Amino acid sequence: ALLVSAGHILQKMVINAGVDKFVFAFIRIAVGLCIISSLLLYRKHKPKNIIQKHYRHFLVLGIGFSGLGILMKLWGLQYTSATNASFIMSLSSATVILFAAIFLNERVGKGFYMISFLMIAGIYLVSTGGEMLVPQKGDMIIFALAFLIGAMRVYGKQVLKTLSVLETAFGRSLFGSFFLFILIWIFSPDGFSTIRDIKTLLLVMSNGITFSGSILFFYKALQLEGASNSGMFALLVPVITLFLGWGILGETVNLYQIIGGMIIL
Repeated sequence: ALLVSAGHILQKMVINAGVDKFVFAFIRIAVGLCIISSLLLYRKHKPKNIIQKHYRHFLVLGIGFSGLGILMKLWGLQYTSATNASFIMSLSSATVILFAAIFLNERVGKGFYMISFLMIAGIYLVSTGGEMLVPQKGDMIIFALAFLIGAMRVYGKQVLKTLSVLETAFGRSLFGSFFLFILIWIFSPDGFSTIRDIKTLLLVMSNGITFSGSILFFYKALQLEGASNSGMFALLVPVITLFLGWGILGETVNLYQIIGGMIIL
């Protein structure tokens, strides 16, 4: 939760610095892939054999989670605050339960649908702040992302039945980095020029550390706790991000947004 919260803040800082989102997403996951690959080789795994046997799973997780997921996140952050994004993404704790019930036959607790409705109401207050009727564009993008995250986390739980945490993280990162590199070549061939100095590059690369650390811890949590229980820990993230966003980025929230955040939690 700490690493994910720090990631929200760092991502917003990179977006504010004007770095191309395709390039940012690629470098972020490439740095994470280097870290994960080093751990994989240290433990004497054989990456080639892992890829050959499970490339279909890695393709889904790489494109869905590490590719489209982070691009949607960065797109949304262009139009909203890190604090808003973190509160709205906490809806993924509910979407994980929903998809776990559909695909893994995990039990849905009493009152789940009422709680989900209240979370959406809280998200509406967080997004509008009591000052507008229609939620912000960035918040709507992050709202859609919460459903993609839920589906990918449940899919990841299935993959972990046959693969280790490191192997899953490696495959997801490898295929995600290839996918993002292709997108750079098609949509943003000059995007690397948006990284104008070493300070910005280090800021971008620091996201790779939070990325690799968070997915390793998350997949381990999936193994130990299951999709629903581990998903609930996402509720810690918005609280931490709220304080980090206020202290580092100077983000503020009004009374309506505080009430909405309390409803979500």
